[in-house]
Amino acid sequence: MDNPKIEKKLEKISCPICAGNSFKHLFEKAGEPFVQCHNCELTLINPRPSLSDITAGYDASYSAGYTKKATKKKRRASHRVKRLKKEYKISGRWLDVGCSAGFVVEAAVCNGFQAFGVDIEKAGIEYGQKTLHLENLAEGTLSEQDYPSAHFHAISAYDVLEHVPDLNNFLKELKRILHPKGVLDLGTPDIGHWRVPKILSHWNELKPSEHLYYFNKGTLNQLLDKNELRIDKVRWSIKPSLKVTITHQ
Repeated sequence: MDNPKIEKKLEKISCPICAGNSFKHLFEKAGEPFVQCHNCELTLINPRPSLSDITAGYDASYSAGYTKKATKKKRRASHRVKRLKKEYKISGRWLDVGCSAGFVVEAAVCNGFQAFGVDIEKAGIEYGQKTLHLENLAEGTLSEQDYPSAHFHAISAYDVLEHVPDLNNFLKELKRILHPKGVLDLGTPDIGHWRVPKILSHWNELKPSEHLYYFNKGTLNQLLDKNELRIDKVRWSIKPSLKVTITHQ
């Protein structure tokens, strides 16, 4: 029997960091090829599913994985907000991109921020509105919201960057809406971490149609530099995760 995963339409892209078109084939998972750019060494899925196939995966079951762990997620969200507030002495407006059920937005409100959240997944937004009683949640992509320029003093994007089909437009929009002295707190899987399996295909963060890119500190730096952003602080992580705070150059 034919594997339906192999039959889905795949679209080829240039490297989002260096615009290169030469890639080393690493392996396949679920019919999707994982490759590494010969020039800048970014690892990515290429060719990859269409945008409609990618977004179809973000249904109610996706946010349910967060809401069933609400107590744990709220505790982590509170820690993240308090840490950033203390480290950078920030106040004002906070935006959580990829907010899911809204736990970071709720924590930001509790810490005195005027807080907003955006996510493409409807069920998560509805949970935040109805269960957490959050007012400033929006369903859709970041670019669809048309936030004012230089508007947010803090922006968070936890486990989001690896999902975004158009990295450069996404970062350009983050830069546009970030206050000149604002900070962007970001987390994404770290392919260069010492705990990533030596046989890369065994890594549990390799998720076809979901995690489109896999960064290490070097490739993330290159992408940010291209978009006139810079890493201000890197935090240690026992898990294979890049946890960084970013500012304007």
